[in-house]
Amino acid sequence: MFGGFCWMLNGNMLCGVEVGRFMFRVGKELETKALAKPGAEPIVFNGRRMGGFVWVDEKACRGGALASWIELASRFVGSLPPR
Repeated sequence: MFGGFCWMLNGNMLCGVEVGRFMFRVGKELETKALAKPGAEPIVFNGRRMGGFVWVDEKACRGGALASWIELASRFVGSLPPR
């Protein structure tokens, strides 16, 4: 996972962390809402945008904000079938 750590929910990737930022899997339906939040940006990997995934700067995850991001990602990932 991009050289960082990853957390799973029911066998599906939920979120990850690397130096200075978090990655959250929010799904394509919640992506616009996620990108409107402070510190969020789309993930581009090998020149391609990864729909449904967002990077979030570590500073935007301080206080209760981290729990909010985990809840948003859990809403999508929790709807996926277990793997």
